[in-house]
Amino acid sequence: MGLSIGDVERITGISKDRLRYYEEKNLIVPERNDENSYRSYDVNEVIKLFGIQLYRAMDMGIKEIQTVQEAGTPEEMRAVFAKRQDDIEAKIAELQRQNDCVIRCIADCDKVKEHLGKISIQKVPGFHLNDRLDGFYRVEEYEKFRDEPNGQKIIMRSFVRRLELTSECVVGNEVFVLEEDEREQIECMYTIVAEEIGSDPMMETFARCVEWMTENNVSIGRYCYIRPLLISNLGNTIKSYLEVIAPLEK
Repeated sequence: MGLSIGDVERITGISKDRLRYYEEKNLIVPERNDENSYRSYDVNEVIKLFGIQLYRAMDMGIKEIQTVQEAGTPEEMRAVFAKRQDDIEAKIAELQRQNDCVIRCIADCDKVKEHLGKISIQKVPGFHLNDRLDGFYRVEEYEKFRDEPNGQKIIMRSFVRRLELTSECVVGNEVFVLEEDEREQIECMYTIVAEEIGSDPMMETFARCVEWMTENNVSIGRYCYIRPLLISNLGNTIKSYLEVIAPLEK
């Protein structure tokens, strides 16, 4: 005499609904009583369920489980497991990229809290300017910035505006793709400003920086770099927090 569906639920911990679902997908085949249609599970079906639990622990889908069940040799089973491993490792890599981005955004929030509206001398990672963006609204320009490994375009933080400085004002406004180099540290005049749509805080920031440089006897180079860190949107107000980097004159 076999086990009832309730017995199997207690043995395996698999709910009755899930057992019926596995039966619907032909992962298990319990016998049916001709008189009352009650299910009866023999030891082989219970062993199958232990195997299904193992495969579900790998987050394998129904089709993958069916493939394993139908595999005739350990070599065929190994191929399924190896494919699952590849999928998991790709998912881990993607989650790590997401986590790196989250870590960076948390650090940026701390940066804003510490440096918003304050001018100081800081060290930042070195960087190189790669492709120049000829027009921010020219759609075709973005194709050359596509990140081939994951098919995504560069993220906001990869853009940097380069402003040329004169003794009297800021001139020029070019946009580049920036690539950081953690092996190098650049000493710079540093601040963070908040920019809302319709406002341009750069001239005011420039005036404050000139005054600060005079007071602190600091000289900067020819260029200043502006990089977006965070964007918030409260109602109809979009606010960008911008990192201002002006390397010191060597």
